[in-house]
Amino acid sequence: MKLLILVTGCFLFAASHAQQADTIKYSVVNAGKITGIQTIFNEKANDYYYHFEYNDRGRGPSINTHIKTNEKGIIVLQEVSGIDYFKNKVQEKFEVKNGKATWKNKFENETTVFNGQLYSSINGTPGEAELLYKILMAQPANKIAVLPSGNISFKKVKELPVTDEKNNQLAVQLIGFSGLGGPPSYTWYTADGHYFASLSDWSSIILKGFEKNIEPLLTIQKEIEKKFYTNLAQTITEKINTGIAIKNVTVFNAGEGSTFANATVLIKNDRIEKTGNSLYTPIPAGYKIIDGTGKFLMPGLWEMHGHFFMENGPLMMAQGVTNLRDMGNNDELWNVKKRVDKDSLLGPQINVVSGFIDKAGEMAAPTGAIINTLEEGIKAIEEYKQKGCTQIKLYSSIKPEWVKPLAAKAHSLGMRVCGHIPAFMTATQAVDAGYDEITHMNMLMLNFFGDTVDTRNMTRFKLIGNKGYTIDVKSDAVKNFVQKLKEKNVIVDPTINIFESMFTDMPGKIAKAYLPIAAYLPAETKRYAMSGSFIDDNAVAAAYAKSFTAMKKLLKMLYDNGITILSGTDGGILQHELEIYSECGIPNYDVLRMATYWPAKVHGMLNDYGTVDAGKIANLILIDGDPKKNIKDIRKIFLTIKEGKLYYPKKIYAAYGWKYYY
Repeated sequence: MKLLILVTGCFLFAASHAQQADTIKYSVVNAGKITGIQTIFNEKANDYYYHFEYNDRGRGPSINTHIKTNEKGIIVLQEVSGIDYFKNKVQEKFEVKNGKATWKNKFENETTVFNGQLYSSINGTPGEAELLYKILMAQPANKIAVLPSGNISFKKVKELPVTDEKNNQLAVQLIGFSGLGGPPSYTWYTADGHYFASLSDWSSIILKGFEKNIEPLLTIQKEIEKKFYTNLAQTITEKINTGIAIKNVTVFNAGEGSTFANATVLIKNDRIEKTGNSLYTPIPAGYKIIDGTGKFLMPGLWEMHGHFFMENGPLMMAQGVTNLRDMGNNDELWNVKKRVDKDSLLGPQINVVSGFIDKAGEMAAPTGAIINTLEEGIKAIEEYKQKGCTQIKLYSSIKPEWVKPLAAKAHSLGMRVCGHIPAFMTATQAVDAGYDEITHMNMLMLNFFGDTVDTRNMTRFKLIGNKGYTIDVKSDAVKNFVQKLKEKNVIVDPTINIFESMFTDMPGKIAKAYLPIAAYLPAETKRYAMSGSFIDDNAVAAAYAKSFTAMKKLLKMLYDNGITILSGTDGGILQHELEIYSECGIPNYDVLRMATYWPAKVHGMLNDYGTVDAGKIANLILIDGDPKKNIKDIRKIFLTIKEGKLYYPKKIYAAYGWKYYY
């Protein structure tokens, strides 16, 4: 049974199972459009069938689940088949026989004594949440053990009436599930316990006919979800009214990439007050003193490719991210930003917001301004400017002939232009049309396969995975392209961690991003880290691995030719993005600058950020180690400082059930 299902890395659905006499249908809704379906069918007592599918720009699962329960209502058989989000084959089975529970999926084949536990499926459907609720209702204290490990419980948090498209009224309730680490996850049920909806900012599932309720119910749910994050912010944030002194510390000079030892840094309110040699920098009376002996102080990290939701904030802060550029979101981001600014939500400062634009159609993005005409695009840019966006991001369905006038409009308003390379266009053509920045390494590599490729779908991944290794970085074509980027001062946001995962992570092995911290992960997080990614077929693994090697060579070539590289993840772990840069052969001091100095410089914010200098906003991280010598020390963050306030990662990780990992 799937208790938590991760969808595109952005949000969690609480899930489990169901029972109805007839087929019940649910709509999968993305950006106001119905993109899929969930069905639930109870063929006979204790025999349940589920189907779940949706389309997300050519991606998306199609899953069938069959569940049987015993006379006590406990699951004794669960069979899951179909294809996952990336169209890989799914075959999973849980079965109870002779007092033993056995489960097998693409990376587990386990047996244990059965004592009525629930099985946490890797590939279950959201509609199975109904059966989870029914089983928990029958348990003492509404709590049950989970396989492979952990337990889960629930709490009713809200009841209210809703109406369908024909104005028929239905009573619903919001249930919060806890026990697997981190914040509660929420699912909506009818008053009599049937599955009703799973809602999120990115995508939602709701009983067919009740789609109009998504926005109001999600607003209610978000207010309840916010309590965990608000309480965490109040608990974690340490404000020092007198001042802070970090003494005897090694300071990283991000402007040059050098360090100076035995320094004292004074912080007053939200600003760096003074930096200097510890021998000659007196500490004012009453200042909180932090001993930096053996530690490394540097500017806080910038996540330059985020899609920020409040759920992301705490772990970002624990990982040293103090500043963020959002690369595409809905208007709720502005409200979230205000709450972060007021310290009612934990998260980095959102310094840059991108206005996201795509053309309407089956492959359109699930957020931002979805346009039908060039004129609508021009209007969207004007509206984004008024809202406070400083750049626009163009997506894959934009018509190539629209790029130049859209870029010209953005530039006339003082806005930057970045994004995917639209389908049937090359990166060279996009640069000539006005791009200031290209996002994702695959978009650069696609340049060498011509302008006849439809990259709105998974071709943009599969083509590079299968043939990316054929790109010769020493060829004239690559050299000429890189020279054009240099001449046009085009910046690159590689998000190379995505492609390491997609092209090299296989089921049964810890994802490389999690390898350094695998021993400290909660059980469910560790299972997710072992579940694989884009490919699970050994027949293509060698080609994909070679293509990722070619991608790393191209990134190093960009660096060697003076192309500005900005550190972003698109949902990954920023520290690991930096580790990969180092693996490519980029010197660690410049790797650190890509996450500190260069983001501030590119966006004209060096007066406030980017270096450890007097007068700048005190966004800093204190590290137990020296990432300039060993980039993996970037994981060892002892303290995050944002606007002069202290955040200890150890306390944040504890709230998520993580062990402190160094």
